[in-house]
Amino acid sequence: MKAYHMSQTLQVGDKLKAGYKRNEIRCREVISTLEQSEQCLETTIASMKLQGDEWREYVKWCVEGIFEFVRETEFSFLPSRLNCSYYFDNIEYYKVLYEAGWAQKSEEERAQIRLFEVDLEEEKPTKYDMLLFDEAFDVMLTKNIKGVVECARKYFSGECSNNPVWEIMSDKPAIATKDITEILLDCLGRVKQ
Repeated sequence: MKAYHMSQTLQVGDKLKAGYKRNEIRCREVISTLEQSEQCLETTIASMKLQGDEWREYVKWCVEGIFEFVRETEFSFLPSRLNCSYYFDNIEYYKVLYEAGWAQKSEEERAQIRLFEVDLEEEKPTKYDMLLFDEAFDVMLTKNIKGVVECARKYFSGECSNNPVWEIMSDKPAIATKDITEILLDCLGRVKQ
């Protein structure tokens, strides 16, 4: 199936490498703490002296760890976010993702991001509402672990927000077939530098 994928390192002809494998260890620390109890994770977080960007980076991996814990314990039949790549089948969703993750970056950083059309070897991939994951991130900023667990349950059960942004998760092979960054920039009303 044709899908779209954003990357800083991908080039046309490249095969995508799925998942956060190199960062899975960060999530496993959260998972092992949660296996003891939610209170144990609360205590660990409360003892941390992280602030600002350092805290936001930890929140990212904490949310991924909580989502993976919920998936492993309640939705083990579904693919792991940690072992998948993410795609959209609607280019409009990339405007949302780009604006949320890249609009505030410097011109130099924005110039590194590319949008690709990919050939994904999966006919009926799993789709989830990305906005539920984003909500979990915001909830975790307030250190509300129970709230993040509830977001994960909604996400993996297929629930959605009022205006869902459906992300495709797949661990199947995919090849970047075309660089379509210009289309993204045109959609955003920006001129490529």
